[in-house]
This record gives sequence, structure tokens and C-alpha cells, in this order.
Amino acid sequence: MLAVALSAPALAQKPGWVPVAELLLGSMGTADANQMTEVMNRCTALNMTLSALTAQDSPDVSAGYENQALQLVQNGIMIAMNTEKMLTGIEPDIETLSTNAIDAVKEMLGTYNLWMEDNYNDAGSYFNNELEIEMKGCELATKFILQMSSR
Repeated sequence: MLAVALSAPALAQKPGWVPVAELLLGSMGTADANQMTEVMNRCTALNMTLSALTAQDSPDVSAGYENQALQLVQNGIMIAMNTEKMLTGIEPDIETLSTNAIDAVKEMLGTYNLWMEDNYNDAGSYFNNELEIEMKGCELATKFILQMSSR
């Protein structure tokens, strides 16, 4: 998946997204479920991208990224489900929420792939400081959900 996306011509730069760490801290400070759902979706996409990137050379590392992605997307769907139930008072349609999350993650996957391709074309590496900051933000998000699930 990543190899195909990385070989496509692109003129992408870093997306105009708010950094994951900023979204994560903001969502915790204001209890903003929409921001937290975006963090979960973005980190799912980034972990899936990293899983694909490492799959051939480091299958164990790739599996770790894949497992983190699964935890993150599940958490994002649970946040969306709880938010909708609080707002409407009715049990939300989990299939619709799952589809929405998958669609959002797919779009973000493409954005991460283009960003990494651009980094590679510009500097010979898929990674740059901004992407590494994004990765650190997702590490924080993963630690956060692990702490929440252990309570």
C-alpha cells in the first residue's frame, strides 16, 4: 500500500494540520471529543503508514505499529460512540461510526504518504522534524489510551 502511494507523483508538503500533540493536550484540557477522535484517527493512519514502511525489513516492528493502529482506531470509535450517545440520548450505529472512522483514516493515510514522499524527494529521508514531532504526539496518545484502559 505504501509503496504504491509513495511512487505516485505528488507536490505535497506538510499538511496544514494542527500538530497531534497540540490536539491531544487541547482535547484533554477542554474535554473536546471531536479533537480526541481526530487524534485517534490521525495516529491510526500514521501507525499504519509506519507499519507498511517497516513491513519488509522489520516485521516485528511493523506488527507493533499495526497493533497500535488497531488500539487507536478502536478508541476513536468508542469516543465517537460515547459522544453521540451523550448528545442524542440514543445508542449510536456502530457500523456507521466505524465506516466514518475508516474513511477518515484512509484520507489521512494518503496525506501521510504524500508528506513522506515529499520529504524523501526533498531530503532523501521519509522523516523530517515535523513528522518526528507528529510521531512523538502519537506516542503520547498511545500512552494516554493505555493508561485509560488500565483504569
